[in-house]
Amino acid sequence: MRYLLPLFLFCSVVSIAQSADSLFLRIVLPERDTLNNSASRHRIAASTNPSSKAFINYKEVKVYPTGAFVGLHYLTADTTTLHIAVKNSNGDSLYKDVVFRKPVPKSYPENEIYIDNVSSPAEDLWLTAGDMLEVRAKASPGQKPTFDIDGVRSGIPMREQTAKNGAGTGTYVGQYTVTAEDECADAAVTVSIKKSFFSSENTAARGKVSIIRDSLPRVAEVTGRRPFLNAGLGSDRLGGAKLGFLTEGVRVIVTGKVGNQYRVKLGAGMEAWLPQDQAILQPVNTSLPTSLTGSISVSGSETEDVVRVAVGQKLPYTSEQLTDPMAVVVNIYGASSNTNWITHQLSASGITMVKSTQVAEEQFQLTILLRSAQHWGYDISYEGTSMRIRIRRAPAVTDTLKPLAGLVIGIDAGHGIGSEGAKGATGVVEKDVTLSLAKELNALLQSKGVRTVMTRETDENVMMTDRADKLLAGNVHLLVSIHCNSIGESGDPDQVKGTSTYYRYPGFKNLSDIMYRKMLALGLGEWGVTGNFNFSLSGPTQFPNVLVETAFLSNPEDEMKLLDMNFRKQTAAAIVSGLEEFIRTAVR
Repeated sequence: MRYLLPLFLFCSVVSIAQSADSLFLRIVLPERDTLNNSASRHRIAASTNPSSKAFINYKEVKVYPTGAFVGLHYLTADTTTLHIAVKNSNGDSLYKDVVFRKPVPKSYPENEIYIDNVSSPAEDLWLTAGDMLEVRAKASPGQKPTFDIDGVRSGIPMREQTAKNGAGTGTYVGQYTVTAEDECADAAVTVSIKKSFFSSENTAARGKVSIIRDSLPRVAEVTGRRPFLNAGLGSDRLGGAKLGFLTEGVRVIVTGKVGNQYRVKLGAGMEAWLPQDQAILQPVNTSLPTSLTGSISVSGSETEDVVRVAVGQKLPYTSEQLTDPMAVVVNIYGASSNTNWITHQLSASGITMVKSTQVAEEQFQLTILLRSAQHWGYDISYEGTSMRIRIRRAPAVTDTLKPLAGLVIGIDAGHGIGSEGAKGATGVVEKDVTLSLAKELNALLQSKGVRTVMTRETDENVMMTDRADKLLAGNVHLLVSIHCNSIGESGDPDQVKGTSTYYRYPGFKNLSDIMYRKMLALGLGEWGVTGNFNFSLSGPTQFPNVLVETAFLSNPEDEMKLLDMNFRKQTAAAIVSGLEEFIRTAVR
């Protein structure tokens, strides 16, 4: 018998009890029965009874012992139909058809003059004298468009971009440099193409422009729980690349704005971007945050060393880790050196020397040289108007056979309810796998005398700021964040598999390297070690941390391993072994 798959079975994950020989078809991807898709192919992830056969577009594909089967559907025409079917030994079958449609580009009559879109500025802008406004538009080729800034300038020419063969592409770019006389508020930017002596085609950009003559630069005070500076306006699924975090109360110089981010002046020729919701603008005439530095003191306690710098006010800063030599470098912006002595107490046993340098106008740099062969974390904050830099020393290890005993280790189970993460072809979701692995790791660590801090212990969605706050409040020595990987919707699920580890700062790379080797020893394929990773929990400088992408849930072989409780136990043991090796090699 042959059956059309009931519609209620076509969803992300459907929990339906199946008998040992019952026929079913569970489709994870595609998620809908009709899709608009501009890619050349789309990934398929589904499952059935392991004893059944599966077919994608009438071609039989492998069914894994879990019942999972995967494949790719190629979009060879504007409209294509994907046919997924399963069949058991009795001849019974189920199937589902999915229709893919490629978006049809807007068309115009051959001789029509048109403006398809004005793509830039796409967001509202604050500009001041010397800034350049760039306007981009897509329009009929071979024209001579201009753009106007309402109330400022009209008829600014735009140039057509050409292809390699010299033909016009219909993409136009125009630029205008703001002068000291310009001023406007929320002015429209309009692109125009003349159609005749009496008429023209006009389209306004989505973003409006404010040219501010007298009230920029302006002071803003940083606020929020974990405010940060972005390096630029670019973004991806992890957010924009961050220069680093700040503390509440720091004052910065705002010189412009794009969308919801303030442009911030740091040193000479250096700028950053501060999200608008993390700043409070101060009155227009507020003095710009600049200061002379004073004396520097270096002291220590049993577990950390502290460098204090008299600054005069809470100025912005960035920091970085060096590994050769082992050092922490802190740049303080708006500061000019008036430091005539650096007092080093013997109690600061983890620091060999502190150097100060005026590296640029209003950019004061501290280089803190460390005695340790491994970075253990540091924290930057202000005590009043003095900057305090706390440098962690290596934890004390009293028993080399139990190197983790007495330590506090953070365990982060990636995702949570409302943020499911990756999905396997069987319907298993990342949030459940990571929580199971985290609990195995937690039990194993506690059996070795380790105190643990779990960012979540149940199926809940914990915000990243809350996870970071919990780890910092718990004073963890190390953090392991557990995830499962997945390819995108157009990737090949059969070919992409393996394990990988991630770090952000070079001083924490060794932990990532060790953990990667331990994961490979489980028989997983290589996917590499990735640095400069912009994940939220890779951001804290206060403790070494590693993100472990255990395996690819999108790959049926890797998924099969992750579904195996014995493999999860082995994974937890491998992580513990990696932590032990890291401590043994790093603590000397």
